[in-house]
Amino acid sequence: MLGEQYKKESDGKTYMLLPKGKEAFEEQMIRNTMPAGVLAMAKSENDGVYKYEITGKKTLAMTFERVPMNAEQIEIVLGGIMDVLERGKEFLLTEENFVLLPEYIYLQIPTYEVTLCYYPEYGISFAEQMGKLFEMLLNRVDYREEKAIEMVYALYMQLQEPDMTSGQLRERFSEQTGRVTGRRKNLPAESCVRKKEPACPEGETEAIITMKERELPKKKVKQTGFLERVWKEMTSKPLRHAEPGKKEPEDLLPVYPAACVMEAPLEWGDRYTTVLSVKKAEEPASLVSKKTGETVFLTKFPFYVGSLPGYMDYVIKEETVSRFHGKFVKKGEEIYLTDLNSTNGTRVNDRVLEVQEQLKLEEGDRVLFADAEYVFFAGGKTAK
Repeated sequence: MLGEQYKKESDGKTYMLLPKGKEAFEEQMIRNTMPAGVLAMAKSENDGVYKYEITGKKTLAMTFERVPMNAEQIEIVLGGIMDVLERGKEFLLTEENFVLLPEYIYLQIPTYEVTLCYYPEYGISFAEQMGKLFEMLLNRVDYREEKAIEMVYALYMQLQEPDMTSGQLRERFSEQTGRVTGRRKNLPAESCVRKKEPACPEGETEAIITMKERELPKKKVKQTGFLERVWKEMTSKPLRHAEPGKKEPEDLLPVYPAACVMEAPLEWGDRYTTVLSVKKAEEPASLVSKKTGETVFLTKFPFYVGSLPGYMDYVIKEETVSRFHGKFVKKGEEIYLTDLNSTNGTRVNDRVLEVQEQLKLEEGDRVLFADAEYVFFAGGKTAK
């Protein structure tokens, strides 16, 4: 982490503060020019920090902590990152000072529009940063989508090439997606075609070059280790279910992942075991709505609360509740609540949580997500 702090001011805007050791020309330029896709810098009362406005924005890490990324989402995010980096060159912003860690890449939900943090004192190479980003993508890609895994795998292997540059990665990305990012240079002759255009004004003879409407040849890459196993499993035949009374041809039999195959058939005694006694499970922690009386059990962690269906573990259908509003985490036997840069804030009893602050919850605490009020129960009682 970069030693960031978060601050919510009286005007309702939220800021991320990063330590500043020296004056940088980029700070004044970003504040005055506001390049598209670059996190806005505000003037700070403290000369020792850079001040970035993050109101309403959610990080890549937060957005996809609980849900996998499909091919379309990956394409939008990676394409957005490359577009911002290319535009940044026009403003003399160097690639090494863009922070490309998932915790600092901001998305606008639900369009996934990318905003990057430019930290003048960062100085980490593009290849190193993208390597860490792709470690996250390999864990979050939706392995049910062959297109998604193929895209991430091919780009990850491109990153393993010695002296890899952002331009080479953009070329590989365009091959995989058909999407052109930034300015394409030095295209191989066979991949380009001259397109007939209206006559140029006198003195202008430059032809317009466009990509052929065909897939560029894909570079063969060596599959090794963990990625090879994932690749084989994800590109194997999908599971099939035999129709009752009908024998499936051998080539249509289901292919099961290795983790799902039993080493040996169950014995008779394993199938019909009489349970004499069992230790009763403890009740999980829960929230009880003051408005409806609904009980929400916190059965897995992290546990997300907000108004965005499909991403939240519990959806609150209130206009005042942010899409990503709060998160519960468990440390040992204790449960903590964090506000996720929500618009209208999160309160515990009479205390307003700071953005990203983790507050330990106690039995009977009043928890308010904006104006949606709940009572927290720690659980632990023996179930009846």
